[in-house]
Amino acid sequence: MSVVNNETSKAFPYSSFIPFYFNGLGISNNATTPNTLLNVAAGSCLDSTGTFQLTLSSAVVINAATNGLNGLDTGTFAASTVYKVFVVCDPVTQQAAGAMISASATPLLPFGYSAYALIGYATTDASVHFLAGYWSDNDSARRTFTYDAPIIALDNGAQTGYTGVALTAFVPPVANTPVVIYSDYTANAAADIENLQGYNSTGDAVTIIAPVAGATAHTTQQNTVLAQLNTAAPSIKYKVSAGTVDLYVCGYTFDL
Repeated sequence: MSVVNNETSKAFPYSSFIPFYFNGLGISNNATTPNTLLNVAAGSCLDSTGTFQLTLSSAVVINAATNGLNGLDTGTFAASTVYKVFVVCDPVTQQAAGAMISASATPLLPFGYSAYALIGYATTDASVHFLAGYWSDNDSARRTFTYDAPIIALDNGAQTGYTGVALTAFVPPVANTPVVIYSDYTANAAADIENLQGYNSTGDAVTIIAPVAGATAHTTQQNTVLAQLNTAAPSIKYKVSAGTVDLYVCGYTFDL
């Protein structure tokens, strides 16, 4: 691979390079200021149009409290939002590459920048702080995110017919996203049943049969369920034959 004057934090025509597709570009919570800062590791990927190979030669820090390059693209840092994380480059005048977050699928780019690629997601809580978690960082466009602690999405659900649970504040709005759901089922009797399914699915994707009953004998499991779109909201459905269930989002798999 050859570059001009060793300038690798740039965007170049894709045909000029071996096709790395996605390499590196791992995301992590900043150790010192985790509430508003994200770290993005060095790496390389194709841009959103498959035209340019975008290269970040060294790590950058995204400051969500600021707007522009290495910050929030526009507006004010918001609570309970799943932000998209982008690497951005300037393939025309070769300004330094960087990263940004945006609530939009198409980020508002800084002046002169015209190439970008989605590299992951980051979520805020009700206090407008980035939630802690762990992003996979590998040579693949399929990656996983796991919350540091599971996030509750349903408290004491007791519906006996399939009922939707919106995961808008925890999961990207992408159809058929595999989501790891932790269930805490309090049955009324042994052999009571809890079921989970994707929002637009018809079968019982998950069946949990309580071996015992009682508030001190919870039945707990982790299962992968497809979050499917209810209009624009990633959602799943649940039902119980009896008793109540709490549902938590542990993490999800995403494609870049």
